[in-house]
Amino acid sequence: MSGKSIPPVDYLSWYVPRLKEQRPHDLSQSGFAYDWGVDTDSEKMLNFWTSGQDPAQWVADRYGVETNQVCVAHGACQSISLAILAALPENRPRAVGVEMPSFAVVSQSARLLGCDVIPYHRGPNEGPWTLNRKEILEILPKVGVLAMTPVMNPTGEMISEEDQQWLIEVTRAAGVNIVSDEVYLDAAKGTEFYRPMYELAENSISINSLTKTYGLGPIRFGWMIGAPELIQNAKNAFQNMQGLASAPTVSIAESVFSRLDEALGGIWKAREENLPKLMEVLHHHGIEWNPPPFGIFGAFSIGMDAVDAMARFGKPLGLLATPGGMFHSELKDYLRIAWGGSPESFEAAMPVLSQFLTSIQEGNA
Repeated sequence: MSGKSIPPVDYLSWYVPRLKEQRPHDLSQSGFAYDWGVDTDSEKMLNFWTSGQDPAQWVADRYGVETNQVCVAHGACQSISLAILAALPENRPRAVGVEMPSFAVVSQSARLLGCDVIPYHRGPNEGPWTLNRKEILEILPKVGVLAMTPVMNPTGEMISEEDQQWLIEVTRAAGVNIVSDEVYLDAAKGTEFYRPMYELAENSISINSLTKTYGLGPIRFGWMIGAPELIQNAKNAFQNMQGLASAPTVSIAESVFSRLDEALGGIWKAREENLPKLMEVLHHHGIEWNPPPFGIFGAFSIGMDAVDAMARFGKPLGLLATPGGMFHSELKDYLRIAWGGSPESFEAAMPVLSQFLTSIQEGNA
């Protein structure tokens, strides 16, 4: 795949122009909004880390691993490509099984690397967001890597413990490695749902970043954690494709890394304050929905194509939310709502969301 055959990321092609409109009621953000008060002194930012530590050490200390299990990269998107390259066994097919629904970058990164992509599913038709195990068993002989997102985007649903353990067992037996995009998982720290793959499976690479749960998306600081052999592969790939990490990125990351739990506390507070307001609106409109047990977003059916609904009813109201169809065609009538903004802005958006749902229901009557 090269030249004109490189596909766009449909979600970003749709989303970025609408984000630039700065609609006053924005419920689309997939990352937590947190004011870090970062010192942006330009001279300091142009110097590499001031503590003398390898940035991998900050990650290792936070997650209780060794530095040779950590590779730092520029955000989760770059980490996905590096992890796929690192995890592809030389004696296996150059193909990646990709969980659906998912963010397009996961599958399209594999294609850009010259890999075949074979989808497998976790919902919506396999029960309450459970794995289609039959599909996975069928594709295991054909792939070298399975890519997964434990906390699904756009639903916010965590993979069940039973499905996760089963996936580890069958991939290990088949000689297939796992690339696990865990950018939302830290929101579950301290709960039964926090089950990072690097703790459970030696044949896996876990991907994380400061973007989604920590509110530092613009600096593009991410990392991979896994077995030393796999991580050394990732480091080699990073050096070939990138050389060194960006000094400003490293500098800003260093200034906040010891305080990351502040953001996680903020997520639980935002959930406590904002989610009941959303549930009240949905109940008023007869929409039954069980929100995910942690995190800052979820998705539910609105009864019509969400892209069309945003164009017809959302834009005139100054409302922005994310259509589920950007992640899977079978979720086209789903809308992802994020509750990670300020309580004031979220409360102000609720009457607007209610009017949006009224317009849909009246139009469908």
